[in-house]
Amino acid sequence: MIKNEIELSKEELELLLREKLKNLKDLEKIGKNSIYIRELSNIALIQLQLEQYIDSENNYLTCLKHFKRQKDRLGQAAVLGLLGTLNFKNGDFERSLDFYIKANDIYKVLKQIYEQITCLKGIGNNYIKLNQWVKASDAFLDCCAICSDNNDIYDLLDCLGNLIHIYEMNEQWDVVFELYEKSLQAFKEINDQKGIINSYFNLGILKKRSNKLNEALKYFKKGTNVAIDKNLAELILKGLGYLGETLFYLGEIKEAKNQFIKAYHLANKIKAQNAKIQIKILLQSLGLGEKDIIEELNQYKESR
Repeated sequence: MIKNEIELSKEELELLLREKLKNLKDLEKIGKNSIYIRELSNIALIQLQLEQYIDSENNYLTCLKHFKRQKDRLGQAAVLGLLGTLNFKNGDFERSLDFYIKANDIYKVLKQIYEQITCLKGIGNNYIKLNQWVKASDAFLDCCAICSDNNDIYDLLDCLGNLIHIYEMNEQWDVVFELYEKSLQAFKEINDQKGIINSYFNLGILKKRSNKLNEALKYFKKGTNVAIDKNLAELILKGLGYLGETLFYLGEIKEAKNQFIKAYHLANKIKAQNAKIQIKILLQSLGLGEKDIIEELNQYKESR
């Protein structure tokens, strides 16, 4: 295998490809044995990275024939999966889908869990590209089940993210809410503070969308409190903005103003100019002039 291939520049990959093609010719004199096929597979991988899709696919298909003759099902599945990746990158989503399905069928029989997860994600992504939302959802739900059974939190979060995208596209907000709740639990399991905060904010946004403002406020407070606890300034700023806006819609104008003043102070402190401009407009919409804003800021500083 080619190690650290992703770190190589295009020029380095081209040089490596020339060396390996030369080596392949020498190996061919001995015979197209397993060593030859392994080198051909390495060449196909480099060609894939260089976006030489036709040459790469032809070489992978040669490898696939070899593995079929050898009745090596794991070898076949690995090549089929790579062909799925290749065709996805090349924009041929129907062909990519076909390869991923074939690879997944083999991995399923051989009980190769993590390879199945990779294939199901590939299948789901192809269905998204083909606008086949129900089939995409089914693939990611199957993937979520396997991830949960095998405690693979990172791939679970990836699948949940794709499911959220699908259901948002189809405006199925109740399902989106449930998925964000699942994401929140997953972020808690891996102690991802930013993930936890953004999940709370997203849950609040969905409650706000359905005009359940008190529930929205609860989620925005939870997210903001975690951000404050972890001293994440940009997320604190975002949370204070959500709190101020929600309080305004609840008719709690004074408390809304207080949240915006806190946000303005923080934006000033971290030099977030765009945020300052936006918050200033919000404060002005509450009837505060320039002098009022300065006075409120001074009072807030003194009270801290």
